Amino acid sequence: MTAIPLKFQSGDSLAIRDTTGTTTLWGVVERKRGGYLLKPHDGSDPRTWSDDDLDDAYGARRLTHFPCDLTGLPKSLAEVLDKTWEYWPEEVRYEAERRLAYVMMADALRSLHSTWLKAFEAAAETVYAAHHDAWAAEDRELMAKRAGEAAARRRKPTWSTTDPAAPPFRKPHPLTIRRWYRLWDRFGRDIRVLIPHHHRRGNHQPGLLNAPEHSALMTKAIKQHYLGMPRKRKSYAYQQYVKACQVAQLEPASYRTFRLFIKRNHTEREEYESRYGKRAAYLKFGIFDRTTPPERPLEEVELDHCLIDLIATHPLTDRPLGRPWLTALLDRATRVILGVHLSFEVPSYACLQRALAHAFWKKDLSGFEGLEHDWPCHGIPEWIFSDNGRELRSRSLRLTETMLDFAVVNLPVKSPWLKGAVERLFGTIGVQVFSHQEGTVLSRTKDFYNPVARARRSLPEINRMLLRWIVDDYHVTKHGTLGVSPLEKWGQLTELYPVRPVSSFDHIVRLTGELITGSISNVGVHYDGLLYADKRVLEELRGRRGGLKKNWTLRIDPYDLGEIAILDDETGQWHVLPCTDQDISRHVSKYQHRVHKLMAKRNLAAGLPITVQHLREARALAEDSVRALFEKGARTTTAARAARYDVNGETFTPLAGGLLTSARHFSSLATTALPSSDGRSLQQDKSPVPPEPVPPPSLPPHRSPAPTPVDMESEIERISGEWFKALR
Repeated sequence: MTAIPLKFQSGDSLAIRDTTGTTTLWGVVERKRGGYLLKPHDGSDPRTWSDDDLDDAYGARRLTHFPCDLTGLPKSLAEVLDKTWEYWPEEVRYEAERRLAYVMMADALRSLHSTWLKAFEAAAETVYAAHHDAWAAEDRELMAKRAGEAAARRRKPTWSTTDPAAPPFRKPHPLTIRRWYRLWDRFGRDIRVLIPHHHRRGNHQPGLLNAPEHSALMTKAIKQHYLGMPRKRKSYAYQQYVKACQVAQLEPASYRTFRLFIKRNHTEREEYESRYGKRAAYLKFGIFDRTTPPERPLEEVELDHCLIDLIATHPLTDRPLGRPWLTALLDRATRVILGVHLSFEVPSYACLQRALAHAFWKKDLSGFEGLEHDWPCHGIPEWIFSDNGRELRSRSLRLTETMLDFAVVNLPVKSPWLKGAVERLFGTIGVQVFSHQEGTVLSRTKDFYNPVARARRSLPEINRMLLRWIVDDYHVTKHGTLGVSPLEKWGQLTELYPVRPVSSFDHIVRLTGELITGSISNVGVHYDGLLYADKRVLEELRGRRGGLKKNWTLRIDPYDLGEIAILDDETGQWHVLPCTDQDISRHVSKYQHRVHKLMAKRNLAAGLPITVQHLREARALAEDSVRALFEKGARTTTAARAARYDVNGETFTPLAGGLLTSARHFSSLATTALPSSDGRSLQQDKSPVPPEPVPPPSLPPHRSPAPTPVDMESEIERISGEWFKALR
């Protein structure tokens, strides 16, 4: 390809980098045939560069052109030309553009006048008359802008906004235009050489800011009393600096100089990192890469817990109970919500197990009236991204990962942006579902709005309200990131990449239950004071080689201790062992059982064992206490703990083909239809259901005398703290 000659002027400078990376500065002497005569600025002999050589260096980005002689460039102009045009303030650029208008007019009028001086005089008159009004209006607009900025900083403005002529706008002298023209013409006619040197004004003599003794004292005071933890104010560090100056018999610098010293010697990130820590500085000033959404559905799923922003009430008594916990699984590729669990159960493996079961299996919405869409989102994910909660690092979940072939990624602590999709989902739910409901805690203070006193929604109503929003609003609304609705995206991707199902419904119960290990005794399997036995199964397992001493893998349903599953390590099958005492275990959760044991222990003499009869009495006492609390009312914290006791383990919606828990407690007997669009329930029956009478328990001979009847509210108030402390 033929090289196109490049145009350079005599006196221009060229910086050319050779193949070794060394850069040499050359000056253009003159144009030669087929090239240029260049002379190195280091004083060596000139050399002729052909147009081909210059074109090759230019195309390889090894040539930089400077339209001026850099050897004779004043230091002030070198500082200006080293910076881009956009670096300079707006008013400085305005002034340079006006100077350019004068010198260009003088250059155009030179042929019409006998001398340069007359051309400069004519340029001054012509440009001033043509642009005076526009430039004056431009100055007034800029002054008003600067005055507003100064007012925002609570400083006195430099210019007066009431005087339309300030700062004075005058016609330049012809000799001034001549000086501008000479600089502009000599140094490549670059507009930057016309920039006024306002930045070089001021007193440049070294002051207290640069004095070595003051710099040392200020550095010490800043390091010891400002940059560090616990954080202190600048004024306190300045006081320590003043005291140090008094000891050294020096006149201290002003507080303004002290703050300016901090500003010049420490960047904002360095200051923030020293005062708040590296992590806080990283979060505030760091730049984070955006992740690419996965290609397949269920390839990456986010899981998290959230305390919802709404106070729930009891469905029968309307007593405020507190804020329920929400556990959700969100698919990153389609942004559909795979599974949800809402209850008063604090984040634990119990609520995690119900959320996983709800996400893995098909949902049955046939019993809900008023829904316009289905919820066809289910399947086993490949990766689940979650935080470092204890239940998310448990052995139970690790075994579930192995059996169902997925993996849980525990993200670093205090890194919510790594699962930002589910975090944003919780924020959206808080605003779109709960913020307009009575009892919401979003941006409320008790001085103006007491959410506990204004609470109106029971947990079943909140459950159905959230279900309607997920199915008929969120899933079918266009998502800003996807460009389509989550449900539509789910349909598109699942046609290309079918989801992986759970082999059977029993696998959900068996493979997501809580993992324990235990041995087989001569009467059965013991767990937490309960006995599980099936003679046919256990005799066969116990009779194997090493079966007497082996720790067997067991699975329990955290919400139903009525049966336990034991893994046959030879056949890979699960065997179900029923509890020998169904009246104290069937549909009794792990949390409830521990409460029963704690209450039974409180009413026993020291050293006496807890029997089945004691657990029956404790269960009756606990249910009576909770019932009395709900009827009479109590503090919200206590009510929330009692509501946790009353959780029955239902999934967010029924699962197709069966229920994980079929029994319902007395507090959940209210039947609530889906709420209407205005938030009111379409059908509601809050008539109290009388509990079955509990016969007075008979005391065994060795038991200590029963306590006299006490106020149930004070009793539950006193023991709920122990429940929470012992079982949290």
